[in-house]
Amino acid sequence: MDKEPPTAFEDALERTGNGLYNNVLVLTCGLILLAIGVDLFGFGLVVAAACDLNITVSQKGILTSLPYVGILLVSFPWGYISDTRGRKFSLIVSVQAAFVLSCLASISTNWLFLALMKFFSVCFSCAANSATYTLVGESCIKRVRSKYMLLMTCLLILSPGIGAILTYPTLLLNFKSEIPLLGINFTPWRLLIIVLAIPSGIGGIAICFFHESPKFLINSGRNDEAIEVLKSMHAINNRCSKESLQITSIYLEDAVATKQTSLFRAMYELSAPLFRPPMLWRTLQLFFIVAVVYFTNNSLLVWLPYVMNLVRMNLSQTNTTTGDICTLISMKQESITASTNTTIGTNNVTPDICLGYIENNVIITLFTAQCIYAFLTFVISYLMKWRRTVLLSILCISTVSGALLSLMPEPISSVFLLMVFTCTNLGMGILASYFVDLYPTSCRGMVACLSIMVGRTSTFVGINVVGNLIFYHCHITFYMWSLLVFSSVVASWFLPPDKPLKH
Repeated sequence: MDKEPPTAFEDALERTGNGLYNNVLVLTCGLILLAIGVDLFGFGLVVAAACDLNITVSQKGILTSLPYVGILLVSFPWGYISDTRGRKFSLIVSVQAAFVLSCLASISTNWLFLALMKFFSVCFSCAANSATYTLVGESCIKRVRSKYMLLMTCLLILSPGIGAILTYPTLLLNFKSEIPLLGINFTPWRLLIIVLAIPSGIGGIAICFFHESPKFLINSGRNDEAIEVLKSMHAINNRCSKESLQITSIYLEDAVATKQTSLFRAMYELSAPLFRPPMLWRTLQLFFIVAVVYFTNNSLLVWLPYVMNLVRMNLSQTNTTTGDICTLISMKQESITASTNTTIGTNNVTPDICLGYIENNVIITLFTAQCIYAFLTFVISYLMKWRRTVLLSILCISTVSGALLSLMPEPISSVFLLMVFTCTNLGMGILASYFVDLYPTSCRGMVACLSIMVGRTSTFVGINVVGNLIFYHCHITFYMWSLLVFSSVVASWFLPPDKPLKH
């Protein structure tokens, strides 16, 4: 009797099918992404409500920016851990540690301790940004892979809105419990930190019940374990079938041999191929698009509630409703300057006033905008056969909106175009699918983590630089910004075609 020939991994994975195991895995990884998004974006709302810490404006700036610094510092090491220790291992350690550290932040005695706990919490949780996509991409058949990644992105996009919804009722509570040992009062904003961390705790426990990526196991030389994982996935996905998965040996076409080496040497060896031919051009291309997408969406997400306040003030305080968004911002800056000049020498320092709650319009704005984008991302998940075309369309729409928003004759349409300008986030899931499909298994976790690092770097720059430019050079800022987004359209044009050319 002839020995059965080895089975290619993609063929073996295809035979496991798409069913319950994959669906629950996607839901769990989606929950983890939602959790880290809620915790990260919700922290800004926590800082705004932490009145008893007497946080100044400059300290608030440090607190809200520090999580992004943590992401920049540890994305590289987490990529190494994901590629050497496993996707599941990375998720279990990172998410559970992030949950514990976030809960510890709720008993902060001063803003420095709060900043330190949040910094370390984000240093752990950011690993899930890439590890979730990689685990799903390597555990699901090719036909549904891209769609599942976009569905997960739906939850990530929705996270600021969910964070706002959790924040509103929590901060409406009215209680104060003294903790003499620490010399603090446990108030609603401290409870809010725990509430925002609960999804991380649930996701960290749930991921323990899933298998490691079978593709990672094969690439690590653990073929027997990989075969058992595939058989288990097949059994769960085909519960009503009596046939078992018949595989005796398996191989990975893009497998790369690994060897024992130091941490920094291994990190170099995993990342260096990304910046050498033949992957150099593709890496630079995708990283540039990622930078533009995060730069545009995340930066404006911070300013969107403030812009909505400007519109409401303009409509309520004046009899005219003319002027674009840049005109409104200029009017507000003049008002602030005049107010500052008339209050010099007084004890009323307006920027440091802490209300202890979040305005209704901020909650409504965040939730509505993120719900719309999450719905559109869900729709896009069914258009992944044309992902390059969809990405080009998204970036073109953003470019046109950014160029036109300062030309609108009245504020409502201008603000609407501002929200449309931030639609670049709809391309995040598409870009994640490219990182899974265009890179070998050995460096897939690294390139995904580096892409997150690039994205968060551009977010940090956008929040701290572009946010200030808008208030002083609004029109020219949006014109140049639109040109930047258009350059990403050009870069996206050279992505692989949606359908292979037939000869």
